[in-house]
Amino acid sequence: MPTLLTADRTPIHYTDAGAGPVLMFTHSWGLNSGQWRDIIEQLVHKGFRCVSYDRRGHGDSGAYAGEWTVDLLADDLAGLLDELDLRDVTLVGHSLGCGEIVRYLSRHGTARVSRAVLVAPQLPLVVKTADNPDGVDEAMLEAVLTALKSDVRQWCIDNLAPFFGDHPVPPDVAGSTVDQVAAVPVETLAATQWMGAHTDYRADLAGLDLPVVVIHGDADVSAPIELTGRRTAALLPNARLIEIPGAAHGLYVTHADRIIDAIRVHSPAPTAAERTQITR
Repeated sequence: MPTLLTADRTPIHYTDAGAGPVLMFTHSWGLNSGQWRDIIEQLVHKGFRCVSYDRRGHGDSGAYAGEWTVDLLADDLAGLLDELDLRDVTLVGHSLGCGEIVRYLSRHGTARVSRAVLVAPQLPLVVKTADNPDGVDEAMLEAVLTALKSDVRQWCIDNLAPFFGDHPVPPDVAGSTVDQVAAVPVETLAATQWMGAHTDYRADLAGLDLPVVVIHGDADVSAPIELTGRRTAALLPNARLIEIPGAAHGLYVTHADRIIDAIRVHSPAPTAAERTQITR
């Protein structure tokens, strides 16, 4: 399995498959690149080169015990793009992975990237502040962390139903989701959860001038669309918001076809027929 060694000597595991327009995938909080496996398999067959990687401290990448910041994670993404010398890339992220993408673009620029697809972004700012009065109360965030630290696996099981919403999910997919999160050290889960909720991306989003597609379900309880997806799209200068009725946070499983269609339509040289597939 190919590995990138970062500046602080943390090994980052990645996969690189297919040939064609390049897609780089970042994954959700607590999960790893296996989250994207089925979507990547389909896109490779449709003529794309797909690169995905495990965030440090997750999956097969090396452990990390230092301070967690989105800048650090954005630099890991930059390192992999540079290592593989990728250009004209479409960045695709889910949830916390969208934050890595946005911070990468604001921190490292758009020389290697032509567009981005943000799926159920945990942006622009989750926590409640004086200038973000509709955000989540600190007490609620603390309660989530307390439950998580008490029993990670049980917390995952308890939250599977709202994560995927009113859509059937194969037992192996549900089990893999729980296993991915439960395999991450609880200290890492807590630190990245806190980091994701408290990072303010509003200035980052407003400064991006490349095309961005935001895909969000209107039944998402993990990242409610009114607090996240709609506000993210409103801040971006060149965004298209695709709202999926009834979709929850795990729409990369339950509505994978919609995500694949969006990636294809908004990638280089789509056909006129492909462009008509998305109607909202």
